[in-house]
Amino acid sequence: MKKGIKYLLWAIVAVLAINLVLIAASYMTFDPNHKFLNLKQHLIGNPIYRGNFYVHLAFGIVAVITGFALFFDKFIRFSSKRHKQFGKLYIISILLLTGPTGLYLSFFAEGGWLASIGFILMSGMWMLITYIAFSKILKGDIRGHYKWMIRSYCFTLSGITLRLMTPLCVYWFGMDTELTFILTAYLPWIFNLLLGEVIIYFNQNSIQNVNLLLKRTR
Repeated sequence: MKKGIKYLLWAIVAVLAINLVLIAASYMTFDPNHKFLNLKQHLIGNPIYRGNFYVHLAFGIVAVITGFALFFDKFIRFSSKRHKQFGKLYIISILLLTGPTGLYLSFFAEGGWLASIGFILMSGMWMLITYIAFSKILKGDIRGHYKWMIRSYCFTLSGITLRLMTPLCVYWFGMDTELTFILTAYLPWIFNLLLGEVIIYFNQNSIQNVNLLLKRTR
């Protein structure tokens, strides 16, 4: 039963990851009127805003793809050079590119200053959690690294949770647009953080055995 729940949770993560990549990739046509950008016509002509927006999306895709691959030893062995390379790419994408650009974009969020605060907290916590995951592996704390990487990756997928929650707020609960913008600046990353804790709980055996797995794959 517990093993089945574990697989179900990872299946949910996989679906979220695929959807987030597809949504982000759809903006790479650089159409200034594409979906969300319709709300940003007063900013899209600003090269700084436009540059941050596309860097955020492009390296968000990199983070989603590399992050997902890192969790499965059957695809990329935990002790391999490729795992380290993917890990470095994931860390750099978030700490130096996607996180900072997300922080910049937070100041222009729909929903006013309350929404901006939510997105600032989201970007800040995303970078902090990812840094903690990175610091754990530098100290040789493999189990701690595994746990914090789960939290980091769940944060990475907050973008798709936001897009799922927005129509729920509007069409299911009949909330007005401004309230929806505010709530979806907080609920997605809070939900994903809780999802990460649930995944950690149902992956205790994997976490306990991760050191043995590393030794076996060397």
